[in-house]
Amino acid sequence: MKIMVKFELVAKSEDVDKIRLFFERILPDTRKYEGCEGAIISRMSEQPDKFILIEYWESNELFQNYMKWRTEIGDFNEFGSMLAAEPDMQIFEVLTTA
Repeated sequence: MKIMVKFELVAKSEDVDKIRLFFERILPDTRKYEGCEGAIISRMSEQPDKFILIEYWESNELFQNYMKWRTEIGDFNEFGSMLAAEPDMQIFEVLTTA
């Protein structure tokens, strides 16, 4: 079953630019990872420390493999140090691709 994963992120005010550069660096590999059908990061205009990351995956299993890989290579430690709060992650079943 295809899934959409939504991450709501709040950066530390001093790390807003670092978060943007972090995603510019890692998202190309995310998009190439087995099962990824797309990934896009956006920032709230009125509150530039708030980001939303939307990813589409062929299955939850492939997404979990990706999460394990990112954890193993240390990206989440680096990423977590730039956040003001824990990421809010939600996984949705994709019902249509219109």
